[in-house]
Amino acid sequence: MDLEQAYKELNVASRDELIFKLKELVIKACEIKDVDPKDVPTDVPFIGGPGPLKLDSLDAMEIAMALRYQFGVELKNASSAAKAMQDFNTLADFVINAPKVKK
Repeated sequence: MDLEQAYKELNVASRDELIFKLKELVIKACEIKDVDPKDVPTDVPFIGGPGPLKLDSLDAMEIAMALRYQFGVELKNASSAAKAMQDFNTLADFVINAPKVKK
């Protein structure tokens, strides 16, 4: 599948829009207050990282559920979650390339 088709299926126009939506999803799913998606770095870890989110493994479970609901992708185990959630770039790659499941 080409990227244009993948973006269309995800209801985004570009990778940048997808990453912004992922930041919004994480902020909402983890009930983070006073952090704007545009202030969240794209290329630093958001689980246990130095950024403004300060998330942990319990937050990762919330994110996984939100990803399934919003984008129809599933993180099957802790290993795949750790790989996908390195930063927002790797999360975007996962969402683009993962097989879609029923929401």
